[in-house]
Amino acid sequence: MNIRILRRYLLIGLFFFGVGNVRAAEQSEPARLLVVTVTKGFRHGSIETAEPVIEKLGREEGLFHADFLRMPPGRPPQPRRPRRGKNMTDETWAKIEAEHKDKQRAFQKADQPWQETLKQKFAVAFSPESLAQFDGVVFVSTTGELPIPDLGAFLKWIQEGHAFIGVHAASDTLKSSDAYVEMIGGHFSGHPWTAGGEHGFVNHDPKHRIVQMFSERFRWKDEIYQYGPRYQPENVRVLLSIDMAASKPKHPWHVPVTWIREYGRGRVFYTNLGHNNETWGDAAFQKHITEGTAWALEKFDAPSTSNPSVQAAEYLRSAVAAAGELEGIEHDALRAEVDAKIKANPLWAIQMRPQLVALRTLKGAELTTSLQQFVEAIHE
Repeated sequence: MNIRILRRYLLIGLFFFGVGNVRAAEQSEPARLLVVTVTKGFRHGSIETAEPVIEKLGREEGLFHADFLRMPPGRPPQPRRPRRGKNMTDETWAKIEAEHKDKQRAFQKADQPWQETLKQKFAVAFSPESLAQFDGVVFVSTTGELPIPDLGAFLKWIQEGHAFIGVHAASDTLKSSDAYVEMIGGHFSGHPWTAGGEHGFVNHDPKHRIVQMFSERFRWKDEIYQYGPRYQPENVRVLLSIDMAASKPKHPWHVPVTWIREYGRGRVFYTNLGHNNETWGDAAFQKHITEGTAWALEKFDAPSTSNPSVQAAEYLRSAVAAAGELEGIEHDALRAEVDAKIKANPLWAIQMRPQLVALRTLKGAELTTSLQQFVEAIHE
């Protein structure tokens, strides 16, 4: 039989009898993800724990196949910065500092071949030909200025319909690039909620698949970041936040923890959880990562429109918690008053946000005065 006729009959048969199954099979095929665990700054010990967990989740769920871009071996050890002893003389300290500078210069010279190897690995992995083979990219606690050869082209690739999954220090990466920060949603600006503490969290959307494994309010032991002024609430849908009333220290600002966003035709999922080794072994966190990755890969749809009013309301509740602790005010009564005002006028929380953002630059007496004024505004 003529090959064209055979192909025509095959296509007709697929259309009438099997096209749905063919499409289902295509959709069920594992995606291919480039998983980056390279660091140019601080390196989290949990990265080595995370790598096999990610590979296992992709394989067992049949969701994705992971190709890892790891640190090249053989990097020379970097000299540690010395600390000045209590009784050390200026002369001795100056000598130690000079010796450290000499060691640092020697390290930088010895480190050049390794840096070139790293640049070459990124040039290959992030080339257009390579990216064309992937459905998405995962940054697992990456830090610093990764040597992506053409960052603009990479961001455009995401916008064209690919997935970006960022875990923990992915927001402490490429901070010199406004475009990257805008894509991921925010940049690291400290972590007063440390890895050894158990902090409180609020789940803003308990029925959302990405966070339905967490209670509406829960506690979790992990290191939690706050974000700098380039964070824009209108860009993201926040799913988890710190519950400031149930956490220490108490600061009068909103601290988002997990969010998603549409980025052109692509999807971005970011979670701040993942600092601690124990987090990666937790079943709820593993489900969280799996569902967030599946959403970013468009395996299912879920609400992703930004929720600035929800974030503004949480900003107010955080300020109430901080004011209550500082002023010795009964927190529950003050929070009930805030919630009542938000219910009566949802725009009030958004209108109050600029005043609350200004609190971030204040300390001491100025902060106390501003928080007193904030409490007075609640009573108005």
